Amino acid sequence: MDTRQRLWTWALLGLLACTASIPLAATVFPTQDGPVHLYYADVLRGVLTHSAPYAQHFEIKSLLTPYALEYYSLLALETVFSPEWSEKVLVACYIFAFGMGFRYLVESVAERGSPWILAGVPFCMHMLVYMGFLNYSLAVTELLFLCGGWIRYSGSLTRGRAAGLLGGLILMLLTHPVPVAVFLLFIGVYFVSEGRRARRSSLVLTVAMGAIALLWVARFAGGQRDAFDQNHVSTWGWFNAVATELQLYPVAPFRRLFYRAGPIVSMVFASIASVAGWRRGKNAAALALLATSGICFLLYCLVPERVSGGYYFAERFPILWILFLLAGASALRMPRGWSLAAGAIAATIAGAVLLQQWANVSEIASRIARAQDVPPAVAGSVGLIVGSRRPMPDGLAFNPYLWSGVPYFRRSRAILGNEPWMDEPVMMLRPAHPDRWSYRDPDSARQALEAATAEAPPVQSPDFVVQAGQIDWELDGILKSWGWNDSEPAGPAIRVYRRR
Repeated sequence: MDTRQRLWTWALLGLLACTASIPLAATVFPTQDGPVHLYYADVLRGVLTHSAPYAQHFEIKSLLTPYALEYYSLLALETVFSPEWSEKVLVACYIFAFGMGFRYLVESVAERGSPWILAGVPFCMHMLVYMGFLNYSLAVTELLFLCGGWIRYSGSLTRGRAAGLLGGLILMLLTHPVPVAVFLLFIGVYFVSEGRRARRSSLVLTVAMGAIALLWVARFAGGQRDAFDQNHVSTWGWFNAVATELQLYPVAPFRRLFYRAGPIVSMVFASIASVAGWRRGKNAAALALLATSGICFLLYCLVPERVSGGYYFAERFPILWILFLLAGASALRMPRGWSLAAGAIAATIAGAVLLQQWANVSEIASRIARAQDVPPAVAGSVGLIVGSRRPMPDGLAFNPYLWSGVPYFRRSRAILGNEPWMDEPVMMLRPAHPDRWSYRDPDSARQALEAATAEAPPVQSPDFVVQAGQIDWELDGILKSWGWNDSEPAGPAIRVYRRR
């Protein structure tokens, strides 16, 4: 690697360090579902050590599930850091893993130190990271490494290399199943692109990995049966579904055009480079990467919007078509000027994106942090987070206020009666004694509380109720009319109610 190539590698590390400073410097790293996962890590520790109060209210469903990696990582980090810092350090580790994974994939198909290694940085902190889908995001980084490893070693497999690929697949099975399916899809496309050159040893390994993945996923199938049949095409039509994806709405955490403009330019450049490079000549790796990109693009349009009770299933695929397209463009043999332009464009866009993320995260974190000053509840008391169904906050593709009251429960060592998602087979925990409050989002919990208030004789109520984030003052009045008073000092970011 010459000096110029080393400069691009150092530029990558510098951009990743700047990206990692966003969660590390924030008072609270704002995500939608992240606070619940951090609370569940505390619950898991309490159940594993048979500690009150969690051991009396929760039990372990399975020690190994497709979502296990995040929880065990948080437990390990919390032996050194506070829970808040553990989450931020884990996000920072993801950022570096993402950048190095994309570099590994690009350098599997292009020269070492190629300027294309910077192309993934603007997409590192995509929407799903801010949604709090950290398991999925970590699995995407594992997918990048595995695809790069397959390109490098599938033609010359040894026992050690096969064990490494199989071990990576098993790690990904403990993180999230969707990237596992995409990895197997990529292998299939790669076989087709190779034609008759595919080796028997790689075919055997593929069959083994497919069988392991199928048996593992089958263990957690058959949970909720309420998956929606509609997809984005049936909901919006082909034109709007494709236009939405091309404008990067499913990827960008901040919806304003000013934020999306840079990444859109990057994708336009990669598309032009792919067309120009294709005309100059193609290879098996480029064909497999670009074909997988196209399939992932279509999957966003065609797969159900919701599977097994979980929303945002289709939104798992846009980040993948982007990364495969960028890597595929780097695999095509182009004049060096194209690579230099790709690196310069990526670095410029990454800088602009990071500045906007820094400003937005700082503003949101300062609002959420105000809820940390409320006196804690009694340890072991049962509470409920309630709210009204609202559209996403203006300009955001995620709602950082949806579960922003959960840190109050974690600080208090109180029981979150909502117990969200614990009815899903992939979750490690379940309530020991599920009741009418279990498995509810804030809006559903509000409806259940309203129904309970109207019943005669009155049913047992939670010890307290919390509104957090964006306080709904109409709901505040309704709660008070039901006999709930905000009994503790609170700011504009949180209200805690108790029965009169």
